[in-house]
Amino acid sequence: MATGNKNSVPKLGVAIVTIDVFNPTEKDVAEAAIRAYFDKLIKNGKIAEGSIVTDRLMNPVQARQAADRFAEACVDAVVVYNIAFPNGQVFLALATHPTLKNLPFAVIADPEPSTEEWATNAWCGTIMNNRVAKALGKPIAPIAGPVSTPLFQKEIERFISVAKTIKFLRNDMLVRFGDAPSGFHSASGDQMAFARVFGTMLETVDMTAVMEVCKSGKISGFVGTESFTDADIDKVVEFVCTGREVQVDRELIAKAARLYLSYKAIIDANGYTSASMRCWPEQNEDYIGYSACLAMSLLIGNGDVTSASCEADWPMAVIQTVGTLLSGQPAYCLDWVSYTGGSEIIQLGHCGVGVCGCMEPGGKQCEAVTLHPVIRQGGKSIGPVVIGQFKYGPMTGICITQDRDGEFTVLAFEGESDKSTDIGMKYCAADLRVKNYKRLNEIVLDGGFPHHLAVARGHIAEDVKMLCKLLGVRYVNPDQA
Repeated sequence: MATGNKNSVPKLGVAIVTIDVFNPTEKDVAEAAIRAYFDKLIKNGKIAEGSIVTDRLMNPVQARQAADRFAEACVDAVVVYNIAFPNGQVFLALATHPTLKNLPFAVIADPEPSTEEWATNAWCGTIMNNRVAKALGKPIAPIAGPVSTPLFQKEIERFISVAKTIKFLRNDMLVRFGDAPSGFHSASGDQMAFARVFGTMLETVDMTAVMEVCKSGKISGFVGTESFTDADIDKVVEFVCTGREVQVDRELIAKAARLYLSYKAIIDANGYTSASMRCWPEQNEDYIGYSACLAMSLLIGNGDVTSASCEADWPMAVIQTVGTLLSGQPAYCLDWVSYTGGSEIIQLGHCGVGVCGCMEPGGKQCEAVTLHPVIRQGGKSIGPVVIGQFKYGPMTGICITQDRDGEFTVLAFEGESDKSTDIGMKYCAADLRVKNYKRLNEIVLDGGFPHHLAVARGHIAEDVKMLCKLLGVRYVNPDQA
């Protein structure tokens, strides 16, 4: 069983904070609103049943007691809700609690009510809390009410989605199948830096071990034993050959299916949650003779892992996982294919890691299982790969780099794909129309970003921004100054 669960909802600790003055009616209204809203979130499955909403906290002793209760319940995130001006020690007590201090925090309050007298001063309390957070070096998400408004609910649900992603990352066991090919410098990173900031733990499995599982069909790992049969291989082949154009022999697909089931067996037997693969050059040499692309596509498409990045690029696998979790759909590991600053339509693609079921049926290149488009040009018939355009619609590109001082920067940008942006090249692609493409090109080059990026479904740049804020990571976007 995997140590992280991408579908598990976070458990929240909600602290209601005030002092014993200001308008009691307005405080009652605010408290009733937040309780009703969080009951609704639990009922709709957005947060876990064990989430806690406290009684009113008015001093640090009560705050410590609430913090201990949150810790005992193993909450995944904390929401501090000022229903009026707060006792400033309450936030400090929660934010410095040894179990809670590394959790994501949101601090929320309604604007001042339209009343004849000064009623709550609640947002002033948020400013006070934010000042303390800055002094502590504790990133928080300040969110303004009123609680009943769609804008507030959109922001708090974004916080919940980000908290869920952080929860997963801090339990993520990323398996690297082989090391990066020579010269792929960005595909190797500082493992401890990623563990410190994101929480991801990296494990390495040599490709010889993968090929041994391919031969034997079984593996024992950290959490148990896994195996597969010829009948399992036949089922995978049937799935791949149904509903898409197949331009290679079923025997070649069967080899890729065996590799997929070998990867899956290793992942399941060890509790791995995300992956990167050394997909070349050895895999495509005569002594192996088939590509890893289809196996990788099946892993991410079937939800076996949250990432399956190419060329053993495990740092990009972390970002691919971010894209998968925040969008709720498989994110793709792609290249910056062509000059980014020359056209509003930018080419993002890869050799053949299209995902079965995620390709555009009306694209200029139909979804096809075919030979490797790059190696075929060199005179070899190696495959199988999945090509085509990923489904049209809004998308977000996400990329990460680490500077010479070890600090991370995450880039996110949004774009649109449709038939007019589809370049029609025979590979797997997300050709996007991007508004500030020249600025995007400058950011990529000036920031020293790698040649890989993750592409996620939907417009989730604001989600990525909040994630970066709560992790203390620098964020850049070509649409922002």
